[in-house]
Amino acid sequence: MPARKSDESQILEIPANLIFHPKAKSSPFYGADRVGKSENSEPTDAAEVEAAARLKDAVSSDALVEEESVEKSATSASEEGEVGYAEDDYDEDHDEYDSEEDEEEERVLFDLSTMQDVPRAIPLPQRLHVPVFDIKSAEEVGTFHLSPQTFGCSPVRVDILQRCVVWQRNKKRGRRNPGAITKTINTKRGSGRKVRPQKGGGQARAGHRRPPHWRGGAKAHGPKGKVQDYTTKLNKKVRKMGVRHALSQKLLEGNLIVTSDLASPSHKTRVLNEMLDRFNVGKGTDSALFIDDAKLEDAEDESTVYGGVDVNLRVASGNIQRIKVLNQMACNVYDMLKYKKLFLSLSAVASLEQRLEKDLKMNQ
Repeated sequence: MPARKSDESQILEIPANLIFHPKAKSSPFYGADRVGKSENSEPTDAAEVEAAARLKDAVSSDALVEEESVEKSATSASEEGEVGYAEDDYDEDHDEYDSEEDEEEERVLFDLSTMQDVPRAIPLPQRLHVPVFDIKSAEEVGTFHLSPQTFGCSPVRVDILQRCVVWQRNKKRGRRNPGAITKTINTKRGSGRKVRPQKGGGQARAGHRRPPHWRGGAKAHGPKGKVQDYTTKLNKKVRKMGVRHALSQKLLEGNLIVTSDLASPSHKTRVLNEMLDRFNVGKGTDSALFIDDAKLEDAEDESTVYGGVDVNLRVASGNIQRIKVLNQMACNVYDMLKYKKLFLSLSAVASLEQRLEKDLKMNQ
């Protein structure tokens, strides 16, 4: 039976079949002020007044009978050499009441307006509400709820971020071309005759003309024609975990900006600079990474979208230093840590949450 909440006030009544200790921290009403029924529900009808009077007389008579029985038991216990107690025995281990009347008295009303936020035994779900801005005017146009599984990772795993950065830099270095080879001192063209006498010239000792520090000499420590692979392996789930923790870190820093879209009205750099100045981003200010997920079917013209991003934004940002534009599929840990601010469109947020939480749902 669910609890009944009044629309006119913040007074909540506990159902008769719901039994709990009101002082327990796991109680949903922990911290709320208890309100007596006599203060909030006064009898207005004559029948209710008469019933309340009879109930009061019955309770008083029961209390007198109970008091007499307690006195008799205390007297008999003292005669036999035992100690008697006039008060009700209370067992702290079981936390149970001796009579049903005491249990009924605990079913009172609670005032939720005075309830304070306290730690619960069962944690409540997190709600990551962030403002949504318009990229053109930098004005707040609404709010959006981010998924805690993608943007609420806590604590942030710095070791995972470091592994992702090392893997990405090694992958960028890649494999050396096996056809790359340079001649050594032995294979370099030139005579082996001594260049000048050993002594008497006042110069350093010199032998042949092929040392690496001489002009026209051999290459020192050049490629030897072997396949040198610098790439390392990293599991896909660890890479996705790194992206989730990088997004969470940007949100904790306050450098995550969600926009309705990332469409620039013009391909001119001047127009984009004016838009980014409102966010304190651009040349001489903060660096920024723009992640979009523009689709051809959503665009008015197919020529306005290229590579999953707006064409005007990509062209206009080409002449601005410290600005990078990527599609959500190319979102990586290295670029998110390199650039200070991160701009995400609503479509990019939806695609990232769907892609990064796929493995989490499969493991549940």
